Amino acid sequence: MNPLKKIYLRLRYSLMIKSVLHVLAMNAPHDFFKIPLYRMRGTRIGKHVGIGYGAFIEESCPWLVSIEDGVNIGPYAIIVVHDSSFRCVEPASPIKTGKVVIKKNAYIGAGAIILPGVTVNERAIVAAGAVVTKDVPAGTVVAGIPAQPIKTVDESLKGTGEKR
Repeated sequence: MNPLKKIYLRLRYSLMIKSVLHVLAMNAPHDFFKIPLYRMRGTRIGKHVGIGYGAFIEESCPWLVSIEDGVNIGPYAIIVVHDSSFRCVEPASPIKTGKVVIKKNAYIGAGAIILPGVTVNERAIVAAGAVVTKDVPAGTVVAGIPAQPIKTVDESLKGTGEKR
């Protein structure tokens, strides 16, 4: 068999395995099953991490995602490290990539979207449905499209004892 064809088939087979692992990880019923599947794909995941059902963690370059200890990611959150939108309209444009890092004890709300090149720092909270286009400072709550700081985590914690 042609050596180039062997390389092509090996690469294609590898991509198919990663795709199957991706679908299994997204739909696994519990972190016990889900986290090892994401790790097999190349995503770096720390200890005591929770990942909600249907969370989409980068399909093409999962090794560019780093999730540190104590992070929780809500259901149907999306983390992407590549942007090929300009390539669709201009084929000569490069695909933009950027590492995504979610630091210790951060929280990503349900349906939030983290775009390429973003760092969510320690103890930061990304509200449900937010679209994060730039780094989130430590101990900050961000919300909206695009995500903007709305208060600090400490300010939010002070208000937890209020009557409703």
